Amino acid sequence: MSAPVPIPASEQDRLDQLRALFILDSAPEPVFDSIARLASEICGVPIALMSLIDEERQWFKANVGLPGVNETPRDIAFCAHAISGDEIFEVADATRDPRFAANPLVTGTPDIRFYAGAPLVLPGGQRVGTLCVIDRQPRHLEAAQLAMLRALARIATDALVMRRDLVFKALAVRTAYEQALSQSELRYRALVDDQAELVSLARADGELVYVNRAYARHFGREPDEMVGHNLFDFVDPADRAAVNALVTDVLRSGGSRSSENRMVAADGTERWVAWTNMLQRGASGQAMLHSVGRDVSERKRDERALRASQTFLARTGRVAGVGGWELHLASGALTWSDETRRIHDVGPDYVPTLEGAIAFYAPQARAGIEAAVQIGMRSGEGWDLELPFITATGRHIWVRAVGEVEFEGGAPVRLVGAFQDITERKRLEQALRELGAVLENTIDYVVQTDWHGQITYMNPAARRVAGLTPTESVTHRNFAEFNTAATNRHFAEVIVPAVKANDVWLGNTTVYAADRRELPVSHLVIAHRDELGRVERFSAVMRDISSELEAQQLLERQTATLRSVTEAIPAMVAVVGADERYRFVNSSFERWIGASRDRIIGRTLLEVLGRTEYERSRPWVARVLAGETVNFEKDYAGRGVARHLAMSHVPLWLANGGVDGFVGMAQDITQHRQEEVRLLQLTQRDALTGLLNRAGFEEHLKRSVHDGGIASLALLYIDLDHFKRINDEYGHPMGDQVLQQFAQRLGRLVRPTDAVSRLGGDEFAIVLAGIHEIGNARAVADKVIVAAHTPFDVGALRLTIGASIGVAFGIDPTKGWRELVERADARLYEAKAAGRGRFASSRPGVGGAHRAQEDA
Repeated sequence: MSAPVPIPASEQDRLDQLRALFILDSAPEPVFDSIARLASEICGVPIALMSLIDEERQWFKANVGLPGVNETPRDIAFCAHAISGDEIFEVADATRDPRFAANPLVTGTPDIRFYAGAPLVLPGGQRVGTLCVIDRQPRHLEAAQLAMLRALARIATDALVMRRDLVFKALAVRTAYEQALSQSELRYRALVDDQAELVSLARADGELVYVNRAYARHFGREPDEMVGHNLFDFVDPADRAAVNALVTDVLRSGGSRSSENRMVAADGTERWVAWTNMLQRGASGQAMLHSVGRDVSERKRDERALRASQTFLARTGRVAGVGGWELHLASGALTWSDETRRIHDVGPDYVPTLEGAIAFYAPQARAGIEAAVQIGMRSGEGWDLELPFITATGRHIWVRAVGEVEFEGGAPVRLVGAFQDITERKRLEQALRELGAVLENTIDYVVQTDWHGQITYMNPAARRVAGLTPTESVTHRNFAEFNTAATNRHFAEVIVPAVKANDVWLGNTTVYAADRRELPVSHLVIAHRDELGRVERFSAVMRDISSELEAQQLLERQTATLRSVTEAIPAMVAVVGADERYRFVNSSFERWIGASRDRIIGRTLLEVLGRTEYERSRPWVARVLAGETVNFEKDYAGRGVARHLAMSHVPLWLANGGVDGFVGMAQDITQHRQEEVRLLQLTQRDALTGLLNRAGFEEHLKRSVHDGGIASLALLYIDLDHFKRINDEYGHPMGDQVLQQFAQRLGRLVRPTDAVSRLGGDEFAIVLAGIHEIGNARAVADKVIVAAHTPFDVGALRLTIGASIGVAFGIDPTKGWRELVERADARLYEAKAAGRGRFASSRPGVGGAHRAQEDA
């Protein structure tokens, strides 16, 4: 009938760990239902299951898309195959797979064609079940969907483990409770009252009949003061509905339920409490709720801090270009960060291994990295190597590989490290080595210092003019000794600040020759930064400009030096005089303009840039010619490649303090901007409709308020009427198509300056900008109601729904945009209560309900 089901080698241990979860045949729980539903939505399939495999069956803890089915025999279960390995088990078309072609789940209901199951792997390695997605059509999951399915399976596993731990705690508390009760009521109360956990007993309506000291202390009261109060009064309003549903389920089913919710502490602050709730019968047999809780606020804060820290580290690594990696020696599992994968040119689905990682290094470098790892494992010595490398796409680069070995009990257990692409630095080092040969033979005076001004290098020309021998030590000399007093003042007031801000300064100064004669020089100062971006040393290139001939030669060599420096960097560089005429441009600037430098140098900004771009640039040009260093960004929508540039304009100072022009530098940041936009789209767009999601909706409101439009904003809060009937009668895929069509209709009703969002489920919102009276917003509401009532053609079906709308106009500056949302939401409930198919509207502090036709 179907392929034999493989039995794991450690089957008994797996079954023991499965039973220890205390979850088989338990009632549905929201956390697992939510995980299954999210898997279904992300993978775009109608069926998602969280299954647990025991000896003879697969049992469904969460079920999306197969109503009424709780389990199937293990010998026909796809999931029984999926738990044979740690990776996702995927079947693209079951009818073409000999293992499943004759399977009754394929030949009959539910007509499985596609299957993908991610195993649920406990910390001990036991695979107890799967999180799987199923479709009735053949297909493949994309790499991003596989990654999300794998991540959701890990979340489901963590939830299983957490649930098991809470059950153990609940059982321990309950055992202590029953033992104490069997001895005496007095001993019971002493035991419970002294517990650190929060213990309470309440009637079915929530009235508290007993709380222990810890429970009362949590709310700043004595136990007697709380008896008679309703437990829901102490639950955070946002969680009351969920807590009420859970309590009702416990009292109806008689089972034990674990949950976490927010409580309002005595000082009004939010506190998270993990509860174990169970049914207890009173003396007369009435149903009572017995609850044991523990304050988990610190854990919740730690979890949020951990998520924020992980996000920060990932973002920092991406910006800095540094990746991370970790190798567990026992399992051989190698983990790479996203940046490490990017440097290797591999995708998120690539599974790294130690052997595969070493194979990326150039052949001549592999022995070195292997030796470093072996030495580290023997002696604990870390390594920091710079090696040639070949990526998965064949790019030849240089990388910096840093690593160390972690030991436990004297034995190596883990390798961890960092990984960085240093190709550009290597190229610059080669260029500097070549430049060093030039510096040794140039007639220019070249001096290098640390950031304090202590000299570390003087080329032969500088030694000769200073009266120093070729071998005389200069490490005890300071650059200020060779400057005139005026030059030292200029260094302190102008040159050093300019170099620190812009990495380069060019101008004229005076220095002392060997006989203390003042020598006028053209002076170029360059800042060199370390890996953290801090200035660690300076280079100065000087030339005697005593005569016109030497001045001309200096100009030529300065131009050559500037060209060498600017050609070595990827930025566009141009030098413009105070008369707005180009004096110098590098090749990157030539490519950007689309003209050779001999057609640019000597021409004005207006002639080269054209009228439109010149007028756009004039404000920054005026500021830099006034002596201000300006940094800004410019967008070029019509450009094919570089469309976003980060620009800097640095003044060129004369010796007398005047500005002789400026150096303009531009860096292509298109990829960075595109990545920002892509990430923003991922976080602020609804996957089903393409509209703004709730996060995007709130960000749009914040931005609108920030831009000063609070008096002319209107908000339409929309809830579809009778939409649940479509999902119930025709299924969620049909409902999704209705939502998509309705979203398209909304988009056609509004202006480009307005924003349409799907807040979740069948709730939508429209933010109208530039609205001067509420009547305009009401007119849009009428159109939305008509659009919702117009039938939807979905396949052969013609479906009808409706819409109720809450309209709010204008923002109270003292309350902010959230008050606008609250008013719109309140008006929506008024419209619903008034009979649906209509809207209710208000200004700040004013409300009122309207039929659709009354305010058209």
